Amino acid sequence: MTAREFAHLVNTPYPTVAQWLRDGRVPGAELKEIGNLKVWLIPKDVLKDFKRPEMGRPALNDEEKTKKAKKRAMEKSSASLAFETAMTKSRARAKKAPRKMRKRGNQ
Repeated sequence: MTAREFAHLVNTPYPTVAQWLRDGRVPGAELKEIGNLKVWLIPKDVLKDFKRPEMGRPALNDEEKTKKAKKRAMEKSSASLAFETAMTKSRARAKKAPRKMRKRGNQ
């Protein structure tokens, strides 16, 4: 069967099935070249054992979680350091800049 037929039988949009095929999540599927066209061919017996892939991103393992937490902490500290530097420079400019007197109307 073709990818479109498979998508119809598993009640899933074709673009999703096409992504599954590219990722190798449909067992037994083959990309055949017919003339100038490339067509996914899927054996019919795949439907019996087919289990829909989990939605969402894959879960992180402990090592990846630790890396992500360290990265977030470093980004936070560098952002706060950049903010403090900018504030210090701003205060220094404010001290150096002469104050201008506004001219007021008739007083």
